[in-house]
Amino acid sequence: MGSPRYETESSLILTAPPSGGTLSMDPTKPVGLTNPLLQYNDGLRTVAGILILALNSKDELRKLGIEENGSTEIVIDDGRSNADLLGVVTQGPFIHIKVVSRTAETAKGILERAERRLREELTSYQTSLGAPKSTFIAVNNVALIPVAYDGGGKIQLAVEVLVVALLFGFGAAYLMWIRRVRGRTAQAEPAEDEADVPEPAAEPETAKGPALNGRSTVMSSASGGSDDGPSADRDDDGPATEEFARINGEFLGIAPDQRKPDQDGRAG
Repeated sequence: MGSPRYETESSLILTAPPSGGTLSMDPTKPVGLTNPLLQYNDGLRTVAGILILALNSKDELRKLGIEENGSTEIVIDDGRSNADLLGVVTQGPFIHIKVVSRTAETAKGILERAERRLREELTSYQTSLGAPKSTFIAVNNVALIPVAYDGGGKIQLAVEVLVVALLFGFGAAYLMWIRRVRGRTAQAEPAEDEADVPEPAAEPETAKGPALNGRSTVMSSASGGSDDGPSADRDDDGPATEEFARINGEFLGIAPDQRKPDQDGRAG
């Protein structure tokens, strides 16, 4: 693909012998001579079709050096592939040969072998049928196009390079887009994980307040708002309690406890 291409063409025509297709059995009375170019008929076109089919067989193409899916191509037809012969294809028994190859030597060599095989096959058919040699059909060259460089290879190469460049460009753009998408996904995943973690419960406002009588309000509320218990009685000795104890002591004749003032003095 994109390599140099050389092509050559040859257009052939079948002609009848001057004496026609009949041999006189009486040497003293020869058959009249006719111009071979005026003897074109369906018989010659039929022979041309037979030769075209024979040379297009896989076995014959292999003998010519044409490999399947190879670098050399050959076309053998009745002139349909040649634009110059389109108008006269139905008028005469033409055989057109076109060879395209990567080297000029290969194209020229295969064309020469194809013409030689064409003549050999034609002679072999006529001999096998017992036709007199004086009535053999001849093969003549109408036009021969020498080997020439096909500039279409350069255009094909340029198109192929352009297509490859476009494919590489699209591939690079796609890879960059994939990387960006993956980067955005990687950045979004940690944020989603942090959002899933529950926030710690806020402490009650009362837990942050100052302690009351050595206890926090949370403890007081947990105990139902009552200060029942021995510790509460000991810490809550107010003036009314002391006055009641003094009166009760005087009534019962019990001397007041002298340690209480001392403890109060030390506490102060």
